[in-house]
Amino acid sequence: MNYSFKKLGHQGFSLVEIMVALMLVALVFAIIPTESRDEEHERLENAVNQIERAVRFANNESILRNSIVRVVIDLEASPQEMYVEYSTDGGLALPSFEDERDLSLSEREAKAKKVKNLDSQFQKVSEFSEENDKFPEEVQVVGLANSNKEEIIEAGKANIYFYPTGEKDASLVFLSTRDEMATVDIPPFENTTFSDYSIYTDAQLNNLDNAQTEKMKELHSEWIKE
Repeated sequence: MNYSFKKLGHQGFSLVEIMVALMLVALVFAIIPTESRDEEHERLENAVNQIERAVRFANNESILRNSIVRVVIDLEASPQEMYVEYSTDGGLALPSFEDERDLSLSEREAKAKKVKNLDSQFQKVSEFSEENDKFPEEVQVVGLANSNKEEIIEAGKANIYFYPTGEKDASLVFLSTRDEMATVDIPPFENTTFSDYSIYTDAQLNNLDNAQTEKMKELHSEWIKE
């Protein structure tokens, strides 16, 4: 008696099917970073809008209250925060602050005392926000430059002052995500702001911290010349 056996097993994939599967996988991985970048750009735009809203509010609030108002950005908070304060002293004169890099220890202590005394004369404007306005975690305010200081403020609390005359500190705010930097230019006399965006190059992404510092210096230098 003759027996015939059929070899059982799974039929393999054809070369075309394998190529199609690889193309689909590559397409998925290509789409994910793009969607992530788009989402981060949207959050960066939202953070820029937050600052522009605060600037408009503080400008109007200073005129209405006939007192000095300031926007405070807490660079040390996590996530970073922003709020608006008004001066409770109608005749407040802002002190001048020297570049801390050139100060001795005793001079730094004296400066800290002046800052503490100044802070005691300001109170939060609850109408702006009942709680501090928080920035998206994916966005970082990396620095603030203004016309009163030579160096860029990169730590502590950064302030933008507004005056009853309608004038305000000329300021430039730097914000960053993992992929791009944005700036908010705040002119002293115009009732408007100007924003700009710059995508990091591949070389800059290899050393992002250094790239942020160098980019801020470059944009700050251009801003001063204008």
